[in-house]
Amino acid sequence: MSQDAVSIGPHELLYLPMRRRFTSEYVTTPEGTRELRLYFGFKEISFDEPELFSFGETLIKQDQFMAGSATTWSTGEPYPWERVRKLLEALLAEDILSREATKPPAESDQHRQMLEAEAQRVAPTEPLWWNPDCPRVMERLAGRPLELGFLEAVLPVHRIAHPAFDTEGRHVGESNVFPDAMRMKLPTEWRMCLYPGSRYRNDAMMNVTALKAMTRYWKPVLQGVRAVRSEFLRRYSLLPEGRWRMGDLHAMACSVLALPTLLLMRTNAPVPNGALDPVLSSMFRVTDGVRMVMAYLLFLPEQPMTYDTPMTAAELFRIVEHDNHFISNRGVCAGPQPMVDELLATLLDGKPVAGVPATQGAWDSEIPAAMDYALRGLQLYCLQFNLWSYMCRAYEVIRGALLAVEDEPGGVLGRLRARVERDWEIILPTRLDQATQRDWAEARYIEMFDQAQRGLRGFREDALLHLRDAFTPARDEVDGRAHLRLRELVRSRAGSLPGNQGDVLDVVADATAEFLAIERSALRALEDVQRQVNALLQRPHPARKFSGADLALHHRLRVGTIGVLPYLLDVLRDELSIAIENTEDSTRCNGITNAALRTPSV
Repeated sequence: MSQDAVSIGPHELLYLPMRRRFTSEYVTTPEGTRELRLYFGFKEISFDEPELFSFGETLIKQDQFMAGSATTWSTGEPYPWERVRKLLEALLAEDILSREATKPPAESDQHRQMLEAEAQRVAPTEPLWWNPDCPRVMERLAGRPLELGFLEAVLPVHRIAHPAFDTEGRHVGESNVFPDAMRMKLPTEWRMCLYPGSRYRNDAMMNVTALKAMTRYWKPVLQGVRAVRSEFLRRYSLLPEGRWRMGDLHAMACSVLALPTLLLMRTNAPVPNGALDPVLSSMFRVTDGVRMVMAYLLFLPEQPMTYDTPMTAAELFRIVEHDNHFISNRGVCAGPQPMVDELLATLLDGKPVAGVPATQGAWDSEIPAAMDYALRGLQLYCLQFNLWSYMCRAYEVIRGALLAVEDEPGGVLGRLRARVERDWEIILPTRLDQATQRDWAEARYIEMFDQAQRGLRGFREDALLHLRDAFTPARDEVDGRAHLRLRELVRSRAGSLPGNQGDVLDVVADATAEFLAIERSALRALEDVQRQVNALLQRPHPARKFSGADLALHHRLRVGTIGVLPYLLDVLRDELSIAIENTEDSTRCNGITNAALRTPSV
């Protein structure tokens, strides 16, 4: 029988085998009442009756107890047994309490499955790196070469350094390398986490190999983070009382990540892959967690936090602990709380680092350029990801039209509907199917895009570019011809359809054409910023135009990850044999008849 199937007796011995996983806090609700909240992994227990606060506080101090003794946990009169019994049975049903003094295993089933999957994973046998091999590497990963001078317009700057190796032979991104197809198989020591809090004995384990490296270079890591912070605060100001804006903290974290990335990606004397200072790779790893948490919070409309929302070290730690940001599918954060506290005190409060020199040597002078690289990268990031919101709007329109009509099995509308439904299932986890999420995200991208420009060296306010302008296409004659051509191709590929079914095809063509116009405008803005990135890196800009097909490589790199999206133009290519080439200058629509024959393009 299950634990919750048998009523608890007052003389029964109960256990809290994972007591050290509990964390707690008192909060004031929007209604003005006080609550005690206990956090146990991904579970939250709320006490909103003041007389039960002492019950909750005492509970999380117990390793084992007699059930009836919990009636005495009150600060006043003892609790009635029936009330305590119901509370204990609820905790038993949630596997927080146990009837047995079980000892947790040293290794979880989840971790064993991860190791088995890792053993079977197809991984490169030699290092793959972007600089200068971007065309070859991208073709291997995504089936299409890409010039190095377009990389940042496709892959966010904060992810570029992931597959690089430091002098200790470790990936900068460790087990989180993106794209995963660039991650080699490296010996890694894993261990069950025994730190108190949300990570305690979690099924995901901690990377001890990375922790040992971090510990060796810890003070220089803190000093490097503090040096980037000092440069950032020469360009941006803190809020009153020394608090950070959430968006600025995200941008500053990106700036730390951009420092090793710049050294690896610059044209003049780049650091060779495998020669990166472990201090820099360690700085990247510890700060990337801060970036991820800030990005998560900024784009979560259920907890509305804008760019200017204040953030302190204490509040950041509270969020990380209580919202389980220490835990991921591949492991838990290996840093003990004293190291986490010291990092946040250095990053947010500028706490001095004792025992290390004020400068870090050769790369210290590269911090200003790295910050410009990060801020340009944030502009590209906003343009890339805001465009996907517009693409999902187009999917929504097309899906609505297709769902409204019936079609014979195997008919063109049925095939289109089935394909769009499959794509829609992929979109759902990103929440970009929801207008609320898209609108909220765009507002945050606007804030981020504006503020990134204001931190660039030499910026003038009268030269500020507005994100919405990049998504407001001009309706020129070429767009009109491409729109008509697309309508003709969609109709001709579908053949003759009865009733209003042909009108549905027009909706498909019109929504696609509207997205193509927006994409063209975004491609223009992306290429302009990429040209500035190339100038910063002293890298030649490609002679040809950046295209939508280039940008879509981002989706192929994300296959198998959380947040992957389909690409709308693949639907027309696969289901209607229509190929579309889109650049800032032109939109070309071709009907594919076979490998060699195509209809004339616009």
